[in-house]
Amino acid sequence: MNKAILLNIIFLFFYSCKEKSNSFIKTDNGYLLNFHEISGDTNHVNKGCIVNLDIIAKDENQNIIFSSKENGLDGVSSFFYDSTILKSAMNGILLKTFKGDSLSFSMKSSVFYKSLFGEKILNKIIVDTSFLKVDLKVLGYFNFKEQIDYQKKLEISAQGKEDSTLDFAKKSWDSKFLNIYKSRGLYAIKLSSNDSLNFYGDSMKNEIIIGYTMKEISGRLIYETSYLKPEIYDRSKEGQLLEGFEILVDNFQKGDSIVALIPSNLLFGRNGSFINQIPPFTPMKVNLKIN
Repeated sequence: MNKAILLNIIFLFFYSCKEKSNSFIKTDNGYLLNFHEISGDTNHVNKGCIVNLDIIAKDENQNIIFSSKENGLDGVSSFFYDSTILKSAMNGILLKTFKGDSLSFSMKSSVFYKSLFGEKILNKIIVDTSFLKVDLKVLGYFNFKEQIDYQKKLEISAQGKEDSTLDFAKKSWDSKFLNIYKSRGLYAIKLSSNDSLNFYGDSMKNEIIIGYTMKEISGRLIYETSYLKPEIYDRSKEGQLLEGFEILVDNFQKGDSIVALIPSNLLFGRNGSFINQIPPFTPMKVNLKIN
């Protein structure tokens, strides 16, 4: 008899947990939130705190439009809970959440970017009126002191991952290639050398023309120049090229094709590049042609 009661209690416990982790809540501004996990934590959003989220936003074709993995520090997107969010559609959603909650909802692309990043970022990004499916995990709502400690831990973790990624790639290169050019943590190999293409004749002797492909070392394509529209830089002016590219251009010749492993401190560093979806502390593999 006691065993039967115990089994019923266990069944009801698991059943109630399952119901709890798949509950729906409608916000005051009309968004239907599907909660996949409810933490039971009491850490709630409050004015002036820092909001830390893990976000994946996909379009109707399941393409990832935004993700904390590709935009945030060590997979975390952090936002100051100020007027930008307070006056946005996202505010009604965050008010329904606590630290540890995991949920999903639909939101227009333009509303998503405006809610989290404001008008300035919205104006720099090509967005449309289509709906995004947003998966959101609340990692924490912290005050400034807590956020500083949390940020330091994220940076240490991100730097450690970069070091590990680069060390593994460099050991592979050291075992396979000779004549590796090394400078300030950068590794480069000249693949070929031939006549450079002079698109503009002798009137632009100070210009350097480059075409390149930039990828994460894992292989994710970040950026690729067009063959018909190469990038042109004036060598007499400083600061036009990222440091990693400056090193390559200064130490190789026109006509050279190069592949390089470049650490983040010679590229986008601890800030990354939001527009290009490059997270902080991201090293790159670059294929470069100098003309």
